[in-house]
Amino acid sequence: MDKIIFFTALVLFPFGQLIKIGIFNLFDAVILLLAIITFFKKPKYPEWYRYFIYFILACVFGLILNYSLLTLNSVLYLIRLVSYSFVAVYISNYFRNLKSLILYLISIAFASAIFGWVQYIFWPDLTSLKYLGWDDHLLRMVGTFLDPTYLGLILVLGVVLVAQLNLKLILYFLLSSLAFTYSRSSYLTVSLFLIYKKKFLPLIIFILIILLLPKNIGEGTNLTRTVSGNNKLINYQETWQIFKKSPLLGVGFNNICKARQKYLGDMNIDSHSCSGSDSSILFILATTGIVGLILFLNFVLHAPKLLILHYSFIIVLIHSLFANSLFYPQIMFWMFALLGLGSKSNS
Repeated sequence: MDKIIFFTALVLFPFGQLIKIGIFNLFDAVILLLAIITFFKKPKYPEWYRYFIYFILACVFGLILNYSLLTLNSVLYLIRLVSYSFVAVYISNYFRNLKSLILYLISIAFASAIFGWVQYIFWPDLTSLKYLGWDDHLLRMVGTFLDPTYLGLILVLGVVLVAQLNLKLILYFLLSSLAFTYSRSSYLTVSLFLIYKKKFLPLIIFILIILLLPKNIGEGTNLTRTVSGNNKLINYQETWQIFKKSPLLGVGFNNICKARQKYLGDMNIDSHSCSGSDSSILFILATTGIVGLILFLNFVLHAPKLLILHYSFIIVLIHSLFANSLFYPQIMFWMFALLGLGSKSNS
């Protein structure tokens, strides 16, 4: 039963926002079911897991202290985070073929790129989604995630695995797809990775594709755009203001939206960005305080020794300086899958 649920999660992964209705996300529901089944099977928990629990306890304590800001969403998002951690526990205990898991993740990145091309070709204008709380992207590859930044990161994580297996055709396909997201944070992370791995030919081809891309059709395709950068700076400042209200323990995990209303007078609660921050590090600081950030970094430092995990962690951490990448569902699944892979290979 648990195998069926896990493979269902793999299949659902590339469908992104298409399997989400309101606050209900089918992908989250499947992961929660996998977590419950794994918990009752009484698995052996990896050594690093206790450091993760310390961070979770900081989140819980922050929510209790800030009960006036507490909402159902706050509790659900914390439950979701714990549920996704059981992906690592499940893999470290019950997943046998480690190489096949890497191939599954590559397939997911490949499928995400395919869906991205379908969207780019048949539905390139997403400006009408602005009225539903999404960003109004035009002529950018956003795929089923409706966001080029997160699609871009998934493709970059795919590049890491593909580069390790030296699958050149898939590597160039993912890089070509990544170029059409116009996601500068994803450009940065994949470029740093290719430089570090001395993959200079793929890097040169990637840069050439970017130079040949259609530009200045809309603000999003202008690589020198400043509007989004200015908006991020404003978001950083707002998140910092929230952090200063409770610097030691934060305002409570995922209480950002309520904190915006209370401390900043922001009533734009219908926006999908209300509950997040354009920086995961600032998000952790604002919601769990300095204590939470220290515990989170301590958890990261105790991660298993696995090269693809380390590369991926660094990429996500850099990327998360520009978006709340660390807590995006599919990214959490990917990273906890690699954590489970590392735990099993080191056992």
